[in-house]
Amino acid sequence: MVALPKEITVEESYLEGGGLWGWLTTTDHKRIGVLYGLTTLVFLLIGGIEALLMRIQLARPDNTFLSAHLYNEMFTMHGTTMIFLVVMPVGLGFFANFIVPLQIGARDVAFPRLNALSYWIFLFGALVLNAGWLANVAPNAGWFGYANLTESYYSPGLNIDFWTLGLLISGVGSVMAAVNLLATVINMRAPGMTFMRMPLFVWSVMVMFVLILVAFPPLTVGLIFLMMDRFFGTHFYRAVAGATPLLWQHLFWLFGHPEVYIMVLPAFGIMSEIVPTFSRKPLYGYPVMAYSTALIGFLSYGVWAHHMFAVGMGPVADSAFALTSMLIAIPTGIKIFSWIATMWGGDLKMKTPFLFALAFLIQFTMGGLSGVMHAQPPIDLQQTDSYFVVAHFHYVLFGGAAFALLGGLYYWWPKVTGRLLDERLGRWNFWTIVIGFNLTFFPMHIMGAEGMPRRVYRYPGDMGLNSLNMLSTIGAFLMAFSVLILLINIYKTRRRGAVAGPDPWDGRTLEWSIPSPPPAYNFKNIPLVRARDAFWREKYGYEQPPTAAPAPAAAQAVEHIHMPPPSLYPILIAAGITMTGIGFMLWPRIVVTGLVLTVFSAIAMAFEYPEAGAESEASIGPATGLDTRKVGIWCFIGSESLFFASLIATYMIYKGRDLVGPTAETILNVPLTTTTTFVLLMSSLTMVLAQDAYRRTDRTWGLRWLFVTIVLGLIFLGGQVYEFASFYHEGLTLQTNLFGETFYTMVGFHGAHVAIGVIVLAVLAGASLAGWFKVRNRDVAVEAAALYWHFVDIVWVVIFSVVYLMRAIAKA
Repeated sequence: MVALPKEITVEESYLEGGGLWGWLTTTDHKRIGVLYGLTTLVFLLIGGIEALLMRIQLARPDNTFLSAHLYNEMFTMHGTTMIFLVVMPVGLGFFANFIVPLQIGARDVAFPRLNALSYWIFLFGALVLNAGWLANVAPNAGWFGYANLTESYYSPGLNIDFWTLGLLISGVGSVMAAVNLLATVINMRAPGMTFMRMPLFVWSVMVMFVLILVAFPPLTVGLIFLMMDRFFGTHFYRAVAGATPLLWQHLFWLFGHPEVYIMVLPAFGIMSEIVPTFSRKPLYGYPVMAYSTALIGFLSYGVWAHHMFAVGMGPVADSAFALTSMLIAIPTGIKIFSWIATMWGGDLKMKTPFLFALAFLIQFTMGGLSGVMHAQPPIDLQQTDSYFVVAHFHYVLFGGAAFALLGGLYYWWPKVTGRLLDERLGRWNFWTIVIGFNLTFFPMHIMGAEGMPRRVYRYPGDMGLNSLNMLSTIGAFLMAFSVLILLINIYKTRRRGAVAGPDPWDGRTLEWSIPSPPPAYNFKNIPLVRARDAFWREKYGYEQPPTAAPAPAAAQAVEHIHMPPPSLYPILIAAGITMTGIGFMLWPRIVVTGLVLTVFSAIAMAFEYPEAGAESEASIGPATGLDTRKVGIWCFIGSESLFFASLIATYMIYKGRDLVGPTAETILNVPLTTTTTFVLLMSSLTMVLAQDAYRRTDRTWGLRWLFVTIVLGLIFLGGQVYEFASFYHEGLTLQTNLFGETFYTMVGFHGAHVAIGVIVLAVLAGASLAGWFKVRNRDVAVEAAALYWHFVDIVWVVIFSVVYLMRAIAKA
């Protein structure tokens, strides 16, 4: 028999017990946060070494330390590593994972095993990204992967294959983490914690989660197109086939600029925690800060094309994106003024976290001012692809985000480990990295203005840039020395550092109300939140009694606390996904093995603890009264909507660009597809009937309607297979023309979603038939599956209208 969730009856640190196996199978959000932190630290060192090797190459003119090919690999992997494997996952994986449940008064995240799965998928994707180093075929076309440099004709080796698959795999993990943590924030806040009482860090990362869900789908679609071009001979980015390489730029930067704020928003949240704590004042202008965070998220999705001013979009598009790029500076400026106003007149405590916050404020502002320059197309045309751009984004992402993240590390390290980092070493760490950073990147403004292009591996000695390049290299090594100081500080204090106690900084938020390191269960009694800065108010009293609606009742004390159980299946699922991807690239024989392992492990994980929580209300969120599983499926559906929107938009762009072969007007079988569409729509009706039967606890009719839904889904899939076969018989293959490529990809991915839905319904029917679910769990599982099924049907209605009905209208 499989053990049920662990019951904890004594005070027990999350760090204690389990050994190595306990860490490999953990579902504790704090341990998973630590795993993310350790992983990103390793990749920080790898990315830093790559940067140092580039700076050695550029220290002297006409240097031969690195070859051109190896230099291309270095700057490609440095950018990819720092963005995808360090800055983003340390905010999403380490800080958000560890801190958010503590700040909102929750015992864990919404989906603990999904949380573990997101980490292992991220790790395996990161390993695939770096596996090219082992075979001397590291990615070499830039971290931005511009078409058509990434096409097989220009990059014939495995270099870009590792890059494409690594990003696809790790991206799946990022989306899973965002779904999980967004559902946690929405549904699992402690009683009384309204949105306007949440800490600003939670506000910031909540917007970050939304941005991940809407920004990653376009990147995923772009990477899928690239993978198909390289593996299956399609031509999504080949101009000679009627396509445009600019499609990649639009899809990539639809992700790429929200990604800037995905990396920066956690830094904003950390600033909003450190500054009030070390100023001993409430954050100035909390409501405006919260609204400005949401506005940044909204505007960040409308500025992507300012990365494309040099491609010739035209004056109208350039003007529109210049305007939105300037507008986004307004909510960012609000934050800067709010932090300054909070410090003004405060009782400032100049500890290491606050020093990093001050450095962030100055250096991020400098990066923002140069960013406003890039919002102007005429200036951007002069500065693009120069070292001025390199200086700008490093002031934003290193001088900004990374400095705040370092401040957050010093701030929350006592909570993570129970010990303080050494203050003297912390100041050495601070000053060496500040000086080294500015020595490295400030001269690049001058070099860029003087005409030094980026991404070149050597330069002539008569450009007048020798001294500035040497200065940048010296600064880079000073930063490396600073990182070494940080590592010494971590090593020294992990075992022998000063014991922190629960509240070493006189903090304001709920994480400081519990022991350091936290117990495995976080809170013995779920806290009652009666005001903003809840813990501060509890310590020092309320300025005035609450006059709003009556506060919810305090949580009852409990003797036994059910904790999420460990699971090995997240590792197995991640391994299966990775095997599938590597199979497409190297060994097609293991594709089926990877798919079988993934599907089997996912089903096994779903039924690993069939009785867990069946008798409790643990899945009902105290903040909303909604079932957490339904909140999670809605978050997932929101992200998938953007995925299909990107596929449909590509079809609309390429529609009519065919140079050869059959087109939609000559080949589509509208009567057949109308029939299968009707069948699929009827399956939504039968799914509703199945839901209703289960809601009435009528298992017999529930099972009957489930089986009817499964049969209708299979009939629809059979119609698609027949249609695809007839198209191939008439000469429309995946490689024939743009219509075939976009049609097969779009309809094929929808068919894959239908097939997944059929598998899910079949598994639910089998579980219900075998009596594996308690009534409440079964009802919610069927309802969540129904939401997914209805979503898939709605997507097909859109595809059918865009492809088939428009063809019928055009033909008429």
